[in-house]
Amino acid sequence: MRKLFVYLVMGLLCACEVIDEADRLIPVQPDTNGNRTHVLIEFTGFRCVNCPTAAEQANELKELYKEHLIIVSLHPASNPFTQGKYDYTCPAADSIYRLMGGTATTPFPTGNIDFRQKDDRWFFDQLEWPAQVSQAMADSLCPPLSSLTDYRTSYWLVEDSVLGVQAMPDGSVNTEYYHRHVLRAVFEEPQITLPDYCNPEHCTVVKMIIDTNDQHIVNAYETKMDSYSNGLSSMDH
Repeated sequence: MRKLFVYLVMGLLCACEVIDEADRLIPVQPDTNGNRTHVLIEFTGFRCVNCPTAAEQANELKELYKEHLIIVSLHPASNPFTQGKYDYTCPAADSIYRLMGGTATTPFPTGNIDFRQKDDRWFFDQLEWPAQVSQAMADSLCPPLSSLTDYRTSYWLVEDSVLGVQAMPDGSVNTEYYHRHVLRAVFEEPQITLPDYCNPEHCTVVKMIIDTNDQHIVNAYETKMDSYSNGLSSMDH
């Protein structure tokens, strides 16, 4: 009888295929009537060999969720993966990183959804991004601003396709790498000053609606720089 039990257990183990958690994930499609956009904040650096793979993961999520997801890539100066001959950092990126508890030893790549903590954690590994974004998408309706105790607006200047240098997963260095969704500056007023090194054709402005009680992003609106005029555009809802 004992042998029969052992054989049954072995048979069950052999018959069952272990499916990776990421492969088991069924993305939650946002309600088409919803008006909420979520933000994937990606922390990256040109010396991080795994960051290009994370960038691909972020772009795949953008393809999946389209206008319901905005990606912003931050290169914080406080992390050694961003330090060296090439500089894609900005003071705002480092301030946000340190506010979330980022240090010189925080492993990259990492990210956050909507500037929210979950299970007392700010940072999530790239393998966790699909599940985290999918869970966020279940909340597709933006609460009316009148229901918030207090909120503020913040304007994030983002530049796409910044040609530069990047360490690659195979150990090589790509000197013609295009960095995506790079945060260049944050403004608390709608007047945007474009730095000289930014290409206006590749720039967008992301207006963040932020709940000041816990600083999470309630909603976000994105528009191209060439259609943005002193913050008075279609993003002002």
